[in-house]
Amino acid sequence: MFTQSETERDVTAWLESDPTEANPADYPKLMYNVNLPPVLVRNEEQEGNMGKAWRPLNIAVPDVPAVSLYPETAAVPAAGGTGSFHVTITGPGASGEWTAEKDAAADWLLVTPDTPQGSDGDVVYTADPNLGVDRSANIQVNGETFTLTQAGAI
Repeated sequence: MFTQSETERDVTAWLESDPTEANPADYPKLMYNVNLPPVLVRNEEQEGNMGKAWRPLNIAVPDVPAVSLYPETAAVPAAGGTGSFHVTITGPGASGEWTAEKDAAADWLLVTPDTPQGSDGDVVYTADPNLGVDRSANIQVNGETFTLTQAGAI
């Protein structure tokens, strides 16, 4: 039975997303060797240390890695509350990091972490009590959206 490594799964998913073509001289870039999974190369020195069997894939590396969110939605009661969702990095990106950013108008919502993260992890949110009507907010993570709804007191 053939089992793909995490890197092979990430690169396979990324290639299936139809990435744009890149200039082979630009960094970062993906390098491949027929016997090994592709590797993200960030500079000329790293490329030079890889040996002559490695070749560049002429595919642009996105600025941030692709991610998946679980779950993608949640609800909190009018009294307020805290919850979380998990972020999984699913593809390569030049920064190697994800960032959670809430809607600017959602001053009733606190989101952590508020700094870039370099590995899979959780986003924790805390909603203030809602004395008004039902409301919702989005939390964006590298282009993916988590939607939080909150019941109103009226």
